[in-house]
Amino acid sequence: MAARSEILVIGDALLDVTVQPAAPIQAGADVPAEIRIGVGGQGANLAVRLARQGIDVELVCGLGGDRAGALVTDALRGEGVRLRAVPVESTGAVVILLDEVGERTMLSRRAPFAAKARIPPADWTLVSGYLFLEADAASFARDVGAVTTRRVVVGCAVPEPARTSWRAAVAAMHLDLLILNRDEALTLAPTDGLSTATVITASDVVVASIGEVAAIIHVPAGTGASDTTGAGDAFAARLLAELLRAAWPPPQAALEAAMTNAAALASQVARAPGAQVRVAGEGHA
Repeated sequence: MAARSEILVIGDALLDVTVQPAAPIQAGADVPAEIRIGVGGQGANLAVRLARQGIDVELVCGLGGDRAGALVTDALRGEGVRLRAVPVESTGAVVILLDEVGERTMLSRRAPFAAKARIPPADWTLVSGYLFLEADAASFARDVGAVTTRRVVVGCAVPEPARTSWRAAVAAMHLDLLILNRDEALTLAPTDGLSTATVITASDVVVASIGEVAAIIHVPAGTGASDTTGAGDAFAARLLAELLRAAWPPPQAALEAAMTNAAALASQVARAPGAQVRVAGEGHA
């Protein structure tokens, strides 16, 4: 039986195809572009960033028996991430179109897998918010909530019709930590589905207490980024790595230091190409 992980990540591992045209796209035209192929998906991004910080991490994700799945598997294992793959028909993929200032348009094909996922024990369980957009999200949330672990959710863009069910599923997990960006914070937390907590704003970060839950909401400042893909995931991973062995809820000083270091990593990632680009100070597990 495998050892209990420090952090279990549950989320997508996808093939990323990043396209940055050298000129405006025109219908019917052949436009020169820089094209990169790599690994992405919120689950994979989080797992890789955690593994590079020396954390024992296992990733539960959906992977198909196709060439994309083999490429993703090899890349993640090369980063020291242990995999618990859930078989799906085909590996998911994202095409990321970048304009001249790094603004993204994302064309995504996820491979839903939450209903088939088995949740092994871990000290912390980190769940991608995208899983709560799947059809069996409520049942999946209850399964995670039944495991003895600290529970973290990293947010995502949630369409308005799905927000009520998303909040309800997240609330069913009995969270210890919720991490959202600015836009997500405005639409998802804290509300009646999670709590009506008082929110305290400091610098670029909003900190809220949701009952007995410590919720941390990142509000990113302008960075002049060239490619923001994966920057929010880098923030979440560094934040959790900093708090992993701290008392819970974390003391104010530890929380402020963790946020500062997380924001510094996210800023570096936002200025570099690719969701999992290695930046200064990152190493292998």
